[in-house]
Amino acid sequence: MTVSLHKPIVCPILIGRTPELTDLHSLIEQAKSGGGQVGLISGEAGIGKSRLIAEAKTHASAQGFLLLQGNCFPTDSSCPYAPLLDLLRSSAASSLIAALTSDVAPFARELHQLLPDVVHLPPDLTPASSTDPEQEKRRLFTALAQFFTGQATKQPVLLIIEDIHWSDDTSLEFLHYLARR
Repeated sequence: MTVSLHKPIVCPILIGRTPELTDLHSLIEQAKSGGGQVGLISGEAGIGKSRLIAEAKTHASAQGFLLLQGNCFPTDSSCPYAPLLDLLRSSAASSLIAALTSDVAPFARELHQLLPDVVHLPPDLTPASSTDPEQEKRRLFTALAQFFTGQATKQPVLLIIEDIHWSDDTSLEFLHYLARR
C-alpha cells in the first residue's frame, strides 16, 4: 500500500472541542430561526480554530445555510476591505451579485468602486465622483450590509472571516456595522 505524504491526514472525529462545537451549533440554530448571531473564535495558532470552523460550516451547510467566507493574510492590514474583497470575488458571491442586479442597483456605484471586475455599472450610470470620504464609506457600508442582509432574507447565511487579526481597520469597522444590523 502506498501512502501519499503530500495529503494531510485529518481525523474524522473532532476531539476535545465538544463545548465549543455545541456553542457554534446553538448559534447556527438561532440564526436559522431568524435571530442574527455573531461569534468570535480566538486562540493561539495551531490549536484547531480552522478545524472548528470547518465543522461549523458542515453543520450550517446541512441546515441549508449559504456559506460565505473571506480570508485575511499578513499583508492585508494595509489593504482596505481585503477580507470582503476576497469573499466577494469568490465564485459563489460573484454569482450572487450578478444574480441580484436589482437588489444592488441602488448601490451599484459604490459596489463598482470596490469591485469593478464583479459589479458592472448600468449604461445609464456614471462612476461616482469623489465626494466626502466619510460619506462614501458610509454609503459603501450600507451597500455591503444590504447585500449581506438581503441574502439572509432568502436563506440563512454563515459569514466567516478567517484570520481577522490581519484585517485592516476599515474592514473591522464595517464588520461592527454589520453586526449591529
